[in-house]
Amino acid sequence: MRSVELAKVAAAAESLRLQRMAARQGMRAAYGAGAAVFGIGVLVLLHVILFYVLTPAYVTPVLASVILLAIDTVIAGILFFLAKSSAPDAIEEEALAVRRLAVVELRRATTFMALAGEAIGATLRSPRTRAGMVAHLASRFLRR
Repeated sequence: MRSVELAKVAAAAESLRLQRMAARQGMRAAYGAGAAVFGIGVLVLLHVILFYVLTPAYVTPVLASVILLAIDTVIAGILFFLAKSSAPDAIEEEALAVRRLAVVELRRATTFMALAGEAIGATLRSPRTRAGMVAHLASRFLRR
């Protein structure tokens, strides 16, 4: 039964890892979408305001457009960096490590002799007869 337990542990760890990864990716998508919507609205309004402030008093319309382009580039770079950077959290990494360890142990436990021992033990659990007792002892010996 050890291999069944190891398979359950591996499945639970993988499920937890996938849930955490999906949540992280969902948050990344939400942050990226929010940043895009907010960024577009802010930049449009900022363009209009800065263009009207810069044009009549300080610079020509072309130079005002270049200044706004530089500001847009900086803001886009910051938002791109925030959307790009996302590392797995400690729980996700630990769940991956547990799953990997459980899979390694499952592979070790599922040798032919271990499976034969588990099969014999499952079919002849109760040692009511001598044959059952011998089969039970054999299954216990083969499990090791």
